[in-house]
This record gives sequence, structure tokens and C-alpha cells, in this order.
Amino acid sequence: MHKESHSGIRLWLANIWQLPDRLSWMNPLPSAHRRGIILALLVMLLAFLWPTSRDTPPAPASHNASKEVPLQAEIYNNAPASPQQQQQQQQQDNSQWRSFQVAQGQTLAQLFRDNNLPVNDVFAMAGVEGDDKPLSNLRSGQQVRIRLDNKGVVTGLTVEGDSGPALFTRQPDGSFLRAQ
Repeated sequence: MHKESHSGIRLWLANIWQLPDRLSWMNPLPSAHRRGIILALLVMLLAFLWPTSRDTPPAPASHNASKEVPLQAEIYNNAPASPQQQQQQQQQDNSQWRSFQVAQGQTLAQLFRDNNLPVNDVFAMAGVEGDDKPLSNLRSGQQVRIRLDNKGVVTGLTVEGDSGPALFTRQPDGSFLRAQ
């Protein structure tokens, strides 16, 4: 009885091994490739049907979610400032602004280079300058005002465009936003 079951298993395995040779749609392929394809299909089927535990941990947060900045609010005393405090604040704000006059044929990037300011800031502002292109259409003699912080980092720029003043301000993430 043991020999009969052993020969039955052997016959069954031989039939499975020769199965790819009997598939007519695989005729152009060598027998080793046919067997490899069938083996790969069986492995994929097994992987697909393999049971998993119900207690799977949650998927890790996406890459974009890690860049989100939580919303925070700061509460200030909104009491009106005295005229003396307003004047001091204006003097502090004005001391941070530097005015430049555009020379004949000078671009904003050249103006930044000539004054040892980071040219990459010009490119960042140009990306948000809008359809009227106030940064790209500078004229000779035009005034450009640049606001610098204590470390010399450009935090704002204002220029008079065809449609009025254009103000660009640096955001906390380092990008620029056109405010006007």
C-alpha cells in the first residue's frame, strides 16, 4: 500500500512538471521559462492569499504629513499704542528698510549681487510676482526698498509697479509671498 501511494505521488508530480509542455499558448518559450512563469504565478497567488493577522499596526505617516506645520496662535494685548510708542515703532521699522535706485540696464538680481544680498531671494520672489511682473519690469531710476533683519537676511521688498506698490514678505518657511 505504501508503494502505491508513493508511485501515485510520483506520477502526480511528473504530471505537474510536464504541464507547461502541454500549454499551447506557451509554445514559443523554452520549457525552463514556462516553468518559471508558472512558479512565479503560484508564488504571487500564495502571497496574495496568505492570511495576515487582524492586528496590523497603522501605516506610517506620509512624507508630506511630516512637513505640515501645526497651527498656533499668539495672543497680544490689543490696547492702542501711545503716539510715542507708535513713533518709536515706525523709527525701528524704517531703520530696517534700505532704499536702492535701479541703474540703467540693471536687473534686480544684479542689484542684489552688487549689494551682497542673496540672489536666490530674487528668484524666490520672482516665482510669486504675479502677472504684472513688477520685479521683471524694473526701469532705470526706479526705487527698490529692501527690508533686512538684524542678521542681514532679506525679510521684505517693495517696488512701485505699473499697478501700484508691490510688497513681498518672507514667510516663516523661507519662501516669499506677495502681499500687495
